[in-house]
Amino acid sequence: MEWVDRMNIVIDYVENHLNSEIDSEEISRMMACPFTVFQRSFIQITGIPLSEYIRRRKLTCAAHELQNTADKIIDIALKYGYESADAFSVAFKRLHGVAPSIARKSGVKLTFYCRLYFALTMKGVDKMDYKLVNRERFKVIGKRCTTQYGGGTWAIVKSDGSAETMKELSGHMCDLGLCFGFGEDGSNDYMCGIEWDKDDVPEFDSYVYPEAAWLIFEANGKISEQVLNHVWQRINHEFLPQSKYKKSGLPTIEKYVLWDDAADVCQVEIWIPVAKKN
Repeated sequence: MEWVDRMNIVIDYVENHLNSEIDSEEISRMMACPFTVFQRSFIQITGIPLSEYIRRRKLTCAAHELQNTADKIIDIALKYGYESADAFSVAFKRLHGVAPSIARKSGVKLTFYCRLYFALTMKGVDKMDYKLVNRERFKVIGKRCTTQYGGGTWAIVKSDGSAETMKELSGHMCDLGLCFGFGEDGSNDYMCGIEWDKDDVPEFDSYVYPEAAWLIFEANGKISEQVLNHVWQRINHEFLPQSKYKKSGLPTIEKYVLWDDAADVCQVEIWIPVAKKN
């Protein structure tokens, strides 16, 4: 089964369970990959966490029911997983800009988020260069944090002196970003570090990669044009679905060769540990 087909089956499953429990193990089975790998791909393709997509769709459906049924607000709130009318009202107002009771009035403007549908679009004129590299076991040390937004760990290591300490240890800038995955709330488990072949350093976390095959892509261009995100989207939406490789489940790496905000330019290598598809 093609990757795009699997993604649409998952969306069908989510849509059918908006008012009941969504099982991460069932999604893993549908995608034939660990749930963390699916979450990582989902946010890189869509720009939002799966949890945020589910929240938006629930509140979109709730708005429809408010306008088209006489059901009590508390009943609709409970149906879509909110424990109280107050919690539902806060979430509803954050998305739609009005309280649930106001949504029932004529002429009120509300927000609608469509069901996602994945389709494969290939642009033959836009080539994608890549390298396949087999690497032996290696270690990374650094600072690993879970933050509520992408890039949060970089802000921490730059402000608390960790990046400077790693530069002194290695002789070069802290250049590796390891993505371990995204939480249900969209939080990012991420590590900023350096490759390291000596003993562990007490003040830093460490992660050891086993021997693995890696696909390497490059993102070169303007930071303001979101070139890094654009390359990630093409990898997940174009390259991997059509290639003979799949993500192995190990943390992906962003290697920052150059990142100059003042000059609005970056050069980043994207390292993806892969296995061959069956």
